[in-house]
Amino acid sequence: MLRQFTRQAARAATGTTKRTFLTTASVAPRIQFANNSAASSLLRSQISARAIVRPNVFAVQQCRTMFIQTDTTPNVDSLKFIPGVAVMSDSSTAEFLDARKAMGSPLAKKLFQIDGVTGVFFGPDFVTITKNQDAIWQLMKPDIYSAIMDFFASGQPIISEGADSPSAPADTMIHEDDSETVQMIKELLDTRIRPSIQDDGGDIEYRGFEDGVVKLKLKGACRTCDSSTVTLKNGIENMLMHYVPEVTAVEQAFDAEDEVSQLEFEKLERRLMNQ
Repeated sequence: MLRQFTRQAARAATGTTKRTFLTTASVAPRIQFANNSAASSLLRSQISARAIVRPNVFAVQQCRTMFIQTDTTPNVDSLKFIPGVAVMSDSSTAEFLDARKAMGSPLAKKLFQIDGVTGVFFGPDFVTITKNQDAIWQLMKPDIYSAIMDFFASGQPIISEGADSPSAPADTMIHEDDSETVQMIKELLDTRIRPSIQDDGGDIEYRGFEDGVVKLKLKGACRTCDSSTVTLKNGIENMLMHYVPEVTAVEQAFDAEDEVSQLEFEKLERRLMNQ
């Protein structure tokens, strides 16, 4: 009677009439596993391994949830990505205009693997991406976000050790042999003009002062911006001429590669106008 009551109580508790039969064959492996010191050691090692892996996975998940802000620039083909951490040290900048030059930077290399990317610029705390005119930002953004998050989660340096640094030299550093005029120009560029240009996702590089003409190179979003000439003439030129009477004009400086590209662009424009 007691055995029958126990079975009925078990059925009432589980709500099922299915019977489970425990046999010696089904119990023996458990007893043998518990008594086997080698198996116990294996079980403990597996548990320890899992305990070690879990924090790493959690850390990666935390890194992948970093908040990246985007900001527009005057250039419709350039976007400013702000990861919330330092990008370049010592307020320096670096620009990459093709995949070959990007080989010295793990992040730039990864970004150039995204279809549509034509330029990468690293600022002190932001990354400016420039695309070709046919590319669509909505299709590119997920890959860009992923590349930036994966890079900062990896802990790699932004510029590989031993690689040629494409960062601009301390072009506004005042030297002993600089004239008073050049010193004033450099101070204005560094304290008044450069912060505003970097807010727009770009930068300027001082290239010299000769016969009243200040030569500057535009970088980042400002390099291919349609309003770059306006920026030079109405913005930088007016300020420099106001504070430094010796300045009569500001001109944009081009590298050899930039000059070739500019000549090809002018040829294309003339060809289209003649059609």
